[in-house]
Formats: sequence, structure tokens, C-alpha cells
Amino acid sequence: MDSAPVLKWWPKSQLLAHPIRKVVACGRQLNPPLFSQVVNFPRLELPVRGVYENQVEINGQVSSVSLRPGMALFAGPNCWNLPEWRAGLELLCLHFGRTQLGVSLLSSPLSDGRPRVASRKHSLPRPLTGPLPPLLNALIELHASESPPEALAEVTRAVLRCVEELLRQPVRHNLSKAQALLEDIRVYLQSHYQYDISRDSVAEQFKISPNHLSRLFQTHGNMTFSSYLTHVRIDRAKHLLRNYTLKLDDVAARCGYHDTPYFCHVFKNVTKCTPMEYRLNHHRPGGAL
Repeated sequence: MDSAPVLKWWPKSQLLAHPIRKVVACGRQLNPPLFSQVVNFPRLELPVRGVYENQVEINGQVSSVSLRPGMALFAGPNCWNLPEWRAGLELLCLHFGRTQLGVSLLSSPLSDGRPRVASRKHSLPRPLTGPLPPLLNALIELHASESPPEALAEVTRAVLRCVEELLRQPVRHNLSKAQALLEDIRVYLQSHYQYDISRDSVAEQFKISPNHLSRLFQTHGNMTFSSYLTHVRIDRAKHLLRNYTLKLDDVAARCGYHDTPYFCHVFKNVTKCTPMEYRLNHHRPGGAL
């Protein structure tokens, strides 16, 4: 894949017409609501068209916010937001994963309120050098230090310029097409683990066959699809148990398990201890602060 098709749909004109003037930063002090977006890497979400409604935690309070073009939502690692997907919304999403930078446009919500997988998406290796890593760290530090809102907006504009410049550069074919697709699917699972998803539903989202999906994980992922999904869900359960005092039923539900005894069985099989034993040994006093 070369860089030209990406720049054709990168919303440069909209970003120039509506430069970022306000950034809403999500917190992590309160219990994350059911079906909220919680991932362990930084995210930026910008409405290109329409209104992006969200519930977020700000200074220990749940707030409802309406984001329009010219505004952005920043979620640091393990911070949460609960979006409400409405018709007419087009959302630019930047996911700064551990190894990959994901860029996508989301639109056309499904009947259950979740966005469709973007037909316009691109991933590239997340740079380890250059201006982008310190800018991401600056966003996290500015939020933590309660710096002036103007500073968050300035750094966010700089991040967007860096991402656009990365998209202009010739693509280094470090990943095969299959590996790039697998990385997109992994990011999707990390963002949607709390929903009732399956191999078949994920394959349908990415317009591939379930057997092809299984082969991707077995050939390039060194584990099965179900093993990877379990890994993501149990990793998030461990985060909730360490940082919050949620009941086990709530932890299970927030990690995509409708049956708490089954969740406890899977958790013990993976970690060799029960959820309560894990909480007793790893809970951080004061919650997620």
C-alpha cells in the first residue's frame, strides 16, 4: 500500500477549516461505565462532521460533552469515555498503540449504537524517535498537571501535523498485507473487547471469511483468535481489579463475559489465581489515581 490513497481521505481541508481549539481530556478516577471505551494506549478522536456525544470523567465527576469540528477528545492510557453514536457523525480516530499507529475514519453507526469498522483506515509503525513520542508524552503530562486548556489544543494540533507528515512519507514495507490486516484486527479487539463479539462477527466486520481470520492469527499471530481475545479481556480484567472496587459481576460484564462463574474459571485458568486473590495481592490503595 502506498501513501497516496491515505492522503486522499485524510481530512486536511476540514482540519484547516476547523483547527483544534478545545480538547476534552478523559479521566480514570471513577469506575468505567459498561461498554465504555477503555484501552491501554493513548487515543485522539476528532469529529470531522456532525456531533460526537460522550460521557467522560473530569475531575472526579461524570460529565456529558458534545464535541463538534474544531474540538478533540484525548484519552490517555486506561482513561475512559462512553460515546453515543449518532447518524451524520464522521470521526477521525488516532490510536497510538505500542507498535502501530492506527488512523481511521468512523461513520454510519450500527443499530446497536456501535460504529462500523472504518472502510478508510491505515496503520503504520509507531515512530520511536522524532517529535511524535515527546508530543504524546506532553499531552499525558499536561492533562495530569491540569495545565491551561490552550496548551492541550496547541500540542494536539502539533500531533496532527506530525501524523499527516508521517502519512506523506514513503511507506516502508515492514509489514506484509496479512500482518497489517492482523494488526488492524488486534486494535479492533482491544477497543471492542467489552462487546459480544465472536470470530464470525469480526470476520464480517473486516469482510473476510472466518477461516481466513483464523489463519491470520495462527500464521502471523502465534495464537488463535479466541486465545488473543481472551488475553485482551483478562488483561483488562486485571486492570479493573487492580484499580477499582467493582463487584465481580461488573468486572465480568465490562470485559465481555455475561456469566460471572465462567469469567472466574477463565481468569483462574489464565492467571493461576481467582479474581479475588488477584485483587488482594495487587489492588492499589486509592483506586486508579
